Amino acid sequence: MSENKIKAKTENNEFNVDEALAKLDEINSKLSDKVITLEESIALYKEGCELAAKCKEHLQGVEKQLQIINGEAD
Repeated sequence: MSENKIKAKTENNEFNVDEALAKLDEINSKLSDKVITLEESIALYKEGCELAAKCKEHLQGVEKQLQIINGEAD
């Protein structure tokens, strides 16, 4: 999935963590490629960090919802 599609989904609150994790896997594979430039590596690293942060934020929200459902909310 392209970066633009993921950004569009996050803007519409339809973040798909599975798609983001697949994109992170793709980024990891590209970073492992020895023929990319330093600039490409930096851009991919930045994109990966942003996606990882969005995944973490999303999963923390899901965890809070589960805690509320289970009556464990703070």
